Amino acid sequence: MAITVTMIEEKEFKKTVRGYDPLEVDEFLDAICDEMESLNATIQQLRDQLKQQQTAAPYMPAVSAPPLPLAPLVPAPAGEPAVPSDLKTAKLLLEKTQKACDEVIAAANKRSEEILKQAKAATPDPEAMDLETRKQELKKEIEALEAEAQKFKQRFQTMLKDQIDILDSELS
Repeated sequence: MAITVTMIEEKEFKKTVRGYDPLEVDEFLDAICDEMESLNATIQQLRDQLKQQQTAAPYMPAVSAPPLPLAPLVPAPAGEPAVPSDLKTAKLLLEKTQKACDEVIAAANKRSEEILKQAKAATPDPEAMDLETRKQELKKEIEALEAEAQKFKQRFQTMLKDQIDILDSELS
C-alpha cells in the first residue's frame, strides 16, 4: 500500500504514559508531508519537461557536449559534489562550460537552419502552384472547346449533306 500525504496527516497514534511527545510526532509528520508534496511536485515537473522534450523534436538527434576536464579539484566529503579549489579554476571551468554551451547552441542553430531549408525546398512555391492550377483549368477549357468544335463540325457536315440532297432532288 502506497503511503499518501493525506494518510500521514490523518494518522492518529494512541497515547500511552511512556509514549512519544504528540507535538513532536505531529511536527515530524508535517515535515514528512511537506517533503512528500515537494517531491511529488518535482516528479510532476520533470515528467512535464520530459513530455515537452519528447514532443518538441522527436526526429532531431541530441547533440552531446564534449566532456570537460575538472582538475584540479578539492576532494569532497562523501556524498557531496566536488568543487573547484580556487577562483581561477572556477573561472576556467566556467569559460570552458560557456564555450561548450556556445558550440552546442551554434550546432543547434545550424541544424535548425538546415531543417528550415529542407522545409522550404519541400514546400511548393505558391505562385507556381497558382500557375499549375491555371494550366489545368486551361487544359480543361481547351478540351471542352475541342468537343464543342467537333459537335459543330458534325452538325455543319450534316447540314451540308442535307442541302446537297435537297439540291440533288430538285435537279433530278
